[in-house]
Amino acid sequence: MKKDRLALPQLEIEELFYLEVKCAPILPVGTTGKGELNIYPIAGGYFEGEKISGTILPIGADWNYFQADKIDVVDTRYVLQTDDGAMISISTKGCCILTPEQDEIVCKGGHIEPEDYYFRQHLFFETGAEKYQWLNGIIAFAVMGIKPTGEICYNAYMVK
Repeated sequence: MKKDRLALPQLEIEELFYLEVKCAPILPVGTTGKGELNIYPIAGGYFEGEKISGTILPIGADWNYFQADKIDVVDTRYVLQTDDGAMISISTKGCCILTPEQDEIVCKGGHIEPEDYYFRQHLFFETGAEKYQWLNGIIAFAVMGIKPTGEICYNAYMVK
């Protein structure tokens, strides 16, 4: 039976910024109930967009739970400082999915092009800065990749 559907608006997105973050050497925690846990301390970086740009402070970390099914569950928390001095806490949750062959390449220090694997995250922002209060309630996500030099990069988008 076909039901009457409510006419909903089309999905629209807006690019927020491009981001590159450098991580400090890995802190291997070991096998936990969630998988193999590795922590990557945030060493710094930058982000730039039309509405918001700045630096990534060397505080926070990236918790990675590498599961037996080759899904890397990513949970991060770090701090963005805008060019005009505002502080924005960012936390992310997402995953990176590699094939066994890709995992082997990465484990040997090789590089895989971002279009050849799935790496996505939800983004959550918190700030008290009046100019950036609009970030506090948005739905945002990132399409990600890793440079051959190790930096984590992404394009951040807001669902309008």
